Amino acid sequence: MMSRVIFGRKADISARKIIFYGVFSFVAVITFFLIVWMSSSNKSEIAEILPGLEDYLLSQRFLNSPLCFALKDEDSSRIYPLVIDSEKFNTNNLNKCYDAKDTKVKAYRLTLNYENEKTTINTKNWQGFLKKAETKKVFVYDKGNIKIAELFIEMQDVK
Repeated sequence: MMSRVIFGRKADISARKIIFYGVFSFVAVITFFLIVWMSSSNKSEIAEILPGLEDYLLSQRFLNSPLCFALKDEDSSRIYPLVIDSEKFNTNNLNKCYDAKDTKVKAYRLTLNYENEKTTINTKNWQGFLKKAETKKVFVYDKGNIKIAELFIEMQDVK
């Protein structure tokens, strides 16, 4: 009779529950640590700026902002990206567009070349040495005509 009470139906259900909760706890702990390991990251990787991104964004400012060199239609207020207004392409406008008073910012020298005209302008902090350069195909609005041109952008890092 005693063996029947120990190995009866109630004892069998309790043993299954204990095994189930033991296996469930083990799987839950493993799953928790797996999720923490997969979602953790190094904070320095999150704040890392991709190489060349800053240069790309600054060159886009020169080409797409009406405060810099982009052509703006006064009647419709439409801005034409990658179309440089030849009247805006000067040193004064560059210094308004890109404030280089602080010597801790990159320096730029821009050379616009179209047809037989070549114009070179640079920021106040340009020191003459070349760090990196790229050429962009653009258009120039000059005296009512749009012409194909090349913009040579030279960059210097902070010393």
